[in-house]
Amino acid sequence: MQANQLIFLSLLSYLLGFVVIILLRKKENKQLLNGFSIFLNVVGFLLAALLFTGFQEGQTFHYTWFNLGENQFRISLLVNQLTVLMFILVQFISLLVQIFSTKYMKGDARIGNYYSYLNLFIFSMLGLVVSGNLLLLFIFWELVGFCSYLLIGFWFEKKTATDASLKAFLMNRVGDAGFLIGIGLTYFLYQSLDLSDLSTLFNDNNSLSTIAVLALFGGCMGKSAQLPLQVWLPDAMAGPTPASALIHAATMVAAGIFLLARIDFMITPTAGIIIAGIGALTALMAAYSAIYQFDIKKVLAFSTVSQLGLMVMAMGAGATNAALFHLLTHAFFKAGLFLIAGAVIDHLHHKQDMREMGGLLRKKPILALSYLICGGALAGLPLTAGFLSKDAVILSSFNWAADKDQPLFFLIPLMGIIASVMTAFYVSRQFTLVFLQKQDGGKEWSKPTVYEWAILPLVLLSTWAAHSLNPLDFEHSYFSKALPIAHQANHWVAYALLAFAILAIYLAWQKFRNFETKALGKSFDLGQNHFGIDDFYVKKLAPFIVGNHTIRGHETDGLADMVNSFDKAVVEGVSVNIEKSNKNLAKGLHYFDNGIVDGSVKMLVQSVIKLGKTGSFMDTKLVDGVIRFISEFVSNIGAQVRKIQSGQIQSYLMALIVILIALLIFLASI
Repeated sequence: MQANQLIFLSLLSYLLGFVVIILLRKKENKQLLNGFSIFLNVVGFLLAALLFTGFQEGQTFHYTWFNLGENQFRISLLVNQLTVLMFILVQFISLLVQIFSTKYMKGDARIGNYYSYLNLFIFSMLGLVVSGNLLLLFIFWELVGFCSYLLIGFWFEKKTATDASLKAFLMNRVGDAGFLIGIGLTYFLYQSLDLSDLSTLFNDNNSLSTIAVLALFGGCMGKSAQLPLQVWLPDAMAGPTPASALIHAATMVAAGIFLLARIDFMITPTAGIIIAGIGALTALMAAYSAIYQFDIKKVLAFSTVSQLGLMVMAMGAGATNAALFHLLTHAFFKAGLFLIAGAVIDHLHHKQDMREMGGLLRKKPILALSYLICGGALAGLPLTAGFLSKDAVILSSFNWAADKDQPLFFLIPLMGIIASVMTAFYVSRQFTLVFLQKQDGGKEWSKPTVYEWAILPLVLLSTWAAHSLNPLDFEHSYFSKALPIAHQANHWVAYALLAFAILAIYLAWQKFRNFETKALGKSFDLGQNHFGIDDFYVKKLAPFIVGNHTIRGHETDGLADMVNSFDKAVVEGVSVNIEKSNKNLAKGLHYFDNGIVDGSVKMLVQSVIKLGKTGSFMDTKLVDGVIRFISEFVSNIGAQVRKIQSGQIQSYLMALIVILIALLIFLASI
């Protein structure tokens, strides 16, 4: 079976899963829907394995999409090593997440919706992965954003969930606007959006090329949560924990890194410096904020932002394969950490504050051991996968700066190194608060559940043995054989980083092993509130854009409240204006009828009786009838418009998707 056939079968299986489950979601037998969804995921994973075994380098499949004048737009499927890697990775993580969800989401009244959203999400992400055309990639990019909106706001009865989903939606729209501009500039420069064509046409001597790639990078800033659009990701924790693992591991947030890898040949030296600087600064700020969080999931969320920053830093430094290696290992240990956090939250009856935890080393030793391995990989400790990939990222960035003429460039890898040391600190802090502090005895051993079985493969893949025969050598890893990572000098940097990381782990253990809540200082506020970026958006920028700090008497105490109030104000205003317009139109027509039409008729009646009678007949039967018809017609239109303006973003999004699908079908038929 050819690669394109395997890809289409995988995509169709998940699209089928979405349609079937959403139609049968109200059936009483929810377990049947769960099993069907997992079955489709298994089928998809097997198809991905077949794609891997039959892989041929550099296959591209072109299909004519539509013609616009003399320009022809094609759908392209690009199958290379990166495609196969992500195609398998997304489905593997998704399968474990779905298995984990069978217990975590058990009893939820809307579990059918949950599994249907997961299938649509996987379909969208796989479509993004195989797209060989920027326009097609953008369509699936938007679908991924829509699915993340549904998953983050899944528990819509909680205000935090609806606020978080709305924030993610708005922040990603800002980045996507840049992405769309970048697509337009790229087509303007090269008259093609096909990635295989662009790789041969690209000219980095054109200054517009730098602007185009930075605009495309705007999409990465939104999806992969880079400064200044990173504030949505920590709030996305309001969704179900398995969905958080899916979004924050190898799927949605990885889309931005994947995009940069797809267009790495377009990254000019100037653009590379800017991208690397933004990534390093994001990594540093997010790592600092992670130190001051007490929500177990928010620590991991800020950690994800920080690790993505390191990958972006490596991308800007030209170390694409090193960044992808870290993307691969990060998918395993971060998904493992999120599922561990979900198991802990479930065990503690949905408590998420780490100050209320402790002593789980004895009660849940398997989870504690799993955290030691996955957390050790996050901290970059030896004998873990994270040690190999993080060294590749740090050394590649350091040597890139060393090749520059100006010492100022060393600030970029230095920020990455400091962020990595902070990572070791907050990992040790989290493990101490959750598993060591307040050891109050209790059950010594608990029987493994579906949680532990779902986490086990991720734990094994977080060890060095899954990636290299040599636990200390990333240059000869299995990954490097497929996507070569250049030989790196200055290994002393990695050893120094390891020494500082171990010191940070010890200091965190000392500080938090007998932790007591104390008065919180300014440094805590700075980290807890992520340098006030979110407050600036909500309290300064948003009211400035709207024009007032209050809307119809409601204070803008949150971005979601502001947007909802604004939306409500607009909808009500439109509705009121339509209603007033209808009344004014009816009155105007009435005055016109009585003052002009009837007056003219009376004059005609005084002159000619027969013509007057005829005029009266036309007036009462025809003119008034038309007027009544117009008035009622306009009133009905106004009523229907008011129904459309519901103020519900879900309705708008669904309408947009329907319109988009209809447009695609129309264009394909031309």
